[in-house]
Amino acid sequence: MRLLSSLIFICFVFAAWAQEPPNITPSQGKYNPERTKKNDLIHTKLELRPNWDKQQMYSVATITFKPHFYPQSVLELDAKGFDVQMVRMKNKELKFDYNQRLLKIDLGKTLTRKDSAQVQIVYIAKPNELPAGGSEAITADKGLYFINADGSDPEKPRQIWTQGETEANSCWFPTIDSPNQKTTLEIFITLDKRSVDAKYLTLSNGKLISSKVNSDGTRTDYWRQDKPAAPYLTMIAVGDFRKVVDPNYKKFEVSYYVEPKFEKYAMNIFGRTPEMISYFENLLGVGYQWDKYSQIAVREYVSGAMENTTATVHGDFVQKDNHQLADDNDDGVIAHELFHHWFGDLVTAESWANLPLNESFANYSEYLWTAHKYGQDEADLVAYIAFNQYFSEVQEKQEPLIRYHYNDKEDMFDSHSYAKGGRILHLLRKQVGDEAFFASLKLYLTQNAFKTGEIDQLRLAFELVTGEDLHWFFDQWFMKSGNPDLQVIQEYTNGKLKLVINQIQDTTYSTLYRLPLQVEIWSNNQKSVHEILVDKFTNTFEWNLQTSPQMVYLDPENTLVGRVLFQKNKEDYIYQYYHAERVPARLNALEILTYVPEGDSMVVSPALDKDIRKVLIDATRDKFWRVRQLAVQKLYDYDGDDFLEVERALQSRVQNDERSYVRADAIIAMKGFQNSQNDKLFRAALNDTSYTVQAAALEAILGSRPTDAAELVKKYENSYNTAIFSAVANYFSEESAPERFNWYIKHLSKMSGGDLYQVLGIFGTYLVKSSPEIQAKSLPLLKKIATKDTQWYVRFAGLQTLALLSDLKEAKDIIKEVIATEKDQRLQKVYQQYKDL
Repeated sequence: MRLLSSLIFICFVFAAWAQEPPNITPSQGKYNPERTKKNDLIHTKLELRPNWDKQQMYSVATITFKPHFYPQSVLELDAKGFDVQMVRMKNKELKFDYNQRLLKIDLGKTLTRKDSAQVQIVYIAKPNELPAGGSEAITADKGLYFINADGSDPEKPRQIWTQGETEANSCWFPTIDSPNQKTTLEIFITLDKRSVDAKYLTLSNGKLISSKVNSDGTRTDYWRQDKPAAPYLTMIAVGDFRKVVDPNYKKFEVSYYVEPKFEKYAMNIFGRTPEMISYFENLLGVGYQWDKYSQIAVREYVSGAMENTTATVHGDFVQKDNHQLADDNDDGVIAHELFHHWFGDLVTAESWANLPLNESFANYSEYLWTAHKYGQDEADLVAYIAFNQYFSEVQEKQEPLIRYHYNDKEDMFDSHSYAKGGRILHLLRKQVGDEAFFASLKLYLTQNAFKTGEIDQLRLAFELVTGEDLHWFFDQWFMKSGNPDLQVIQEYTNGKLKLVINQIQDTTYSTLYRLPLQVEIWSNNQKSVHEILVDKFTNTFEWNLQTSPQMVYLDPENTLVGRVLFQKNKEDYIYQYYHAERVPARLNALEILTYVPEGDSMVVSPALDKDIRKVLIDATRDKFWRVRQLAVQKLYDYDGDDFLEVERALQSRVQNDERSYVRADAIIAMKGFQNSQNDKLFRAALNDTSYTVQAAALEAILGSRPTDAAELVKKYENSYNTAIFSAVANYFSEESAPERFNWYIKHLSKMSGGDLYQVLGIFGTYLVKSSPEIQAKSLPLLKKIATKDTQWYVRFAGLQTLALLSDLKEAKDIIKEVIATEKDQRLQKVYQQYKDL
């Protein structure tokens, strides 16, 4: 499972040191053990007939099972919201009790663990009648989703898809919906004649065994997976997809399912998958164990992506044309879901408390693949982002990675399980060395293949390989909450450098850490690296140096999952920028040198300082694009000494930078400069391969209200790219012309998900400046968004836009209705602040 994520962000956490490190109590929920196994699933056969009109699934499930150990006379299956019509065994009807959540089947006899049995359940799944649920990571939990079922929206394809994690697959088929179960699969999907005539494709787990057109014009596709996997990894998808089989892989089928208009881009989107498979196989020493590997992009997906065995589902954000791919690809999420086919699918965390055994590894795969394919600098950026994601969350939440006392299993899907866990695995790799690390992973995977795992099994694999007791490592990093907070005090006297390192974290719920670390020391422009062990509250280290050190840097390879308070002056950070080899250290130096407290309008721009300005200008030529981008951003709207030198540096980025993000930000940084030469640069950038650069250029040009503004706008106003739409929409919002209203409605009606969320604010600006008549005309669309959109955050944006129009009685009435009918508990809490409207 890949979490929903926004565009690249770098949140910098050194400002958190302005206050004491937070002391946050871990969750005190009830103990959540592995689910007791009364019976074991063996095989699941599903005969499915989707009903588009009713958005229901007419089904027959045949479940083969056996008692786990103790004799059983009852089979309990999770089955949410079904119309259960019949349960039978060997054509004999069985008695059952059903409370709309749990189906208890009286087997009519007692089975022992030597027996296996088969029951057949005839039922109708009604996902839309289930109570609304979901979490921040997975925004809905009804399992089965019909998209544009009646075909009334011409801009949206008709699709069916499923999402099983955590325990939502029991919303469309009866099963023991627990990660400690494993089952093989047969899935028969019978499509109606309309779907057959439209040449809809199906996708499910395993191989497509047959596709048969029936006498009534329907078609039945038969999928089979002979290797067992957890029930939550079962999936189906139906719709107007184009299947592209990757010609570069021959061991088994690797294929990509996309909407027709993206068929020609499928290889550019997913085409590095075969190389990823080979890389991960070689790295782990364990081959890919499944029958095929397919990836599919669906509309209105309720998460980022999902690692269903042999058939990963992605949100439609991965569907990009070559202009969008000029900015970036989605290798991170593609690698993440593929790596799950070892960690999560082959070996599955036995309980949600052990989720990091799935997600920490998948998160770490993003780093591994990036280092292999794109180099250490790019991998360092992946690690830096993960580091900051975790420390952003730490301000509000501190939990052990392995936690049994959660309040809700969905709480496990956070930056602890993902980002922190990935960083801890890297720390473990550094502790034992590369050879031992990957040998231990191979042992863990082979010992537990097609089974489940818990954290102690991972520890034991590492101990067996290394011959070392690693309780101390797993206890402090996996079983305890929090992280080390280090205070570093530096002194140099009489030819000796003295470092005092204090562990200052609150140990009420955390611990005193054992931290093997490196210290990088620069003296006389010569570097030396020293190994140290920080394992006490106060630790003192000394080195003989002929001259005062120019730089002392703790943890130069950025492996520590902790915070370091090390007070330095401006000159120290300037030296750090010019001499640090790794990207995070250079980003760190630039961030601190240019730090301005949020909301403090009295602080003078740091770029006005001559020394800092020189660093920023030099940093626009840094070897790594993200450092260049940050430097460019810090020179936004510069107006001070050496203006021409700053301007030339930014112009050079627009003209020559290889990364579109840097080119775009350089344009934005210069859009307020009064120089006709820049207008020529901006107009040339309208022909850039990247939509992001085109949009930045358009925004900069339109901001000066040129005489040909109307002509330019006309050229781009029909674009449905979000960035270009935003540039045009911002221009229209300034003039707030009534005739632009239909243009907004036309475009917004075709947007969804993150794209719609991003642009509703611009529409709100337009409406606030518009007449009451125009505002009133917007209410039907805003009501539809606020009440009907499948994504909770989009509904919230719809309500926020409605709140801007609260002077209208009709808007107030809609706001009341939205608040009264919202079923999502997260939004119910947030909406309390809007009740006064």
